[in-house]
Amino acid sequence: MRVAIIDLGTNTFNLLIVDVLNSGEYHSVFNTKIATKIGEGAMIAGKLLPIPMQRAKDALAEYLEIIAEHTCEKTLAFATSGIRSTSNGADFVAEVKSELGLEINIIDGLEEATLIYEGVNLAIPFGDEPMVIMDIGGGSTEFIIADKTGVLWMKSYELGISRVMQMIQMNDPVSDSDIQNLNNLFEEQLSELIEKCSEFGVKTLIGSSGSFDSFIEMIWIAQGQSKLASSVKQEEFNLEEVKSLHNLLIENGYDTRKAIPGLVEMRADTIHLASHMVQWVLINCGLERLLLSSYALKEGVLHRVMDNRI
Repeated sequence: MRVAIIDLGTNTFNLLIVDVLNSGEYHSVFNTKIATKIGEGAMIAGKLLPIPMQRAKDALAEYLEIIAEHTCEKTLAFATSGIRSTSNGADFVAEVKSELGLEINIIDGLEEATLIYEGVNLAIPFGDEPMVIMDIGGGSTEFIIADKTGVLWMKSYELGISRVMQMIQMNDPVSDSDIQNLNNLFEEQLSELIEKCSEFGVKTLIGSSGSFDSFIEMIWIAQGQSKLASSVKQEEFNLEEVKSLHNLLIENGYDTRKAIPGLVEMRADTIHLASHMVQWVLINCGLERLLLSSYALKEGVLHRVMDNRI
């Protein structure tokens, strides 16, 4: 069975087309993303704005053409924080259904976190040691602590990196006061995360796709390797390299960041803030390892298709 999965994120719409085989295995056919930035201005306005909404519809129309070309038997679309947290998100979904014939499921934060866990679990098998997954979205950021028995704790925070950028008007490059404002926000919001990591003895952070894909691709290019994060299911970061990359990102402005080899332009405006958030979590939760999972929400949907749960 050929299945198309669309993940409608706050910044990026992802499309994955796979063949799910009777053997329980799967084969990736097509994988792409479009930076729609549907959440642009929405975190402050509380509603989706006309221009980003049109960009999003155009991207979905393009995806539906690709899906038709690949003769997919089933199409599954899921909308997350940027749409669910806005007053007219449901109206957007209804318009897409009317104009394009695509049915979109708006999922809440806990369902989003569960799908992320299921996707990561396809890439990284969990063992006895609890690990914490971090998925940095545009509108929300999810944390999931799990081991081989399943999810031990999870929470979705309204701390997506685009939302944070709209909440705190920052300089570029960021100033010391900007950093302090970020730290204050994280200290205020993420105290339970610190407590839970301590409670479960977590020492490993798994970064789920998105910004973490960009981190590893920038590091690889600096090492002379030219490959994409999608070429692997998982990878372990060298924390010293991650720290050096962070210093480069946080100390420079947009134009310099945009020119860094391996960084896609659509992430240049927020990647330094995502990097700071990762550093904050690593330090304040006492974590000692950082792994990449190139699988995330859309692979979680795939997981359910393979188990005949969708």
